[in-house]
Amino acid sequence: MTRSKITRRTPGICALALLASTVGHVAGCGASGAMAYFMGVGRGTKIKPQFTLPEGKILVLVDDPGEKVHWPRARGLLGQYVGEELLTHKAASAMISPESVAKFRQMNPSFEKYSAQAIGRKLGADAILWLEVRDFFAPTEIQDTSVAARMTISLKVLNVHEEQDRGKVRLWPVDRDGYVVESELKAVEVNRLKGKNAASKELARKAALYIGRLFYQHTLGDIDDAGE
Repeated sequence: MTRSKITRRTPGICALALLASTVGHVAGCGASGAMAYFMGVGRGTKIKPQFTLPEGKILVLVDDPGEKVHWPRARGLLGQYVGEELLTHKAASAMISPESVAKFRQMNPSFEKYSAQAIGRKLGADAILWLEVRDFFAPTEIQDTSVAARMTISLKVLNVHEEQDRGKVRLWPVDRDGYVVESELKAVEVNRLKGKNAASKELARKAALYIGRLFYQHTLGDIDDAGE
């Protein structure tokens, strides 16, 4: 399984330390690597995109098959923020609006039975960024001082127009389970945000930053500068 914690590489720093700012902690890395990251070694390094999205309209489709998200607003905001992130950084030239997706869902009681490709065709998309919620953890009472909320998402990019060869539907990644990204909030952050709506908004915002940066070149440390 491909995970955002272990896929990027920068000379002189282990990948887990390199991504400490994006996942909120350093795990499985030597102390020297972690120390190097926190001392600023490698900051300013250009990180190339993992994948370049195809031309045309991109549909961000958030799927929660297990209905794990008990802060429903987080699911809607995730799709919105990812689209905004891709457009802002010109990783996509056009997006299917969240409003169009919501309207289509409301008008089709059997929405959940449609395949991702079918939804994409009906909405006029050329490719789909399919975000599947794998885990959502956000207890009502916060007792731990570390991670208090977490959203785990699997990403896949699908070709809407391929109808003959199922092997060509998946554009990226090659991993069967997709590319996994985790967004986390510490207890102090959740307490500061005061309320599930505010916390779900921040959880979705962080996830959108991590997801967006997979598709455009960015600078190591820029998530820190964006308010992490």
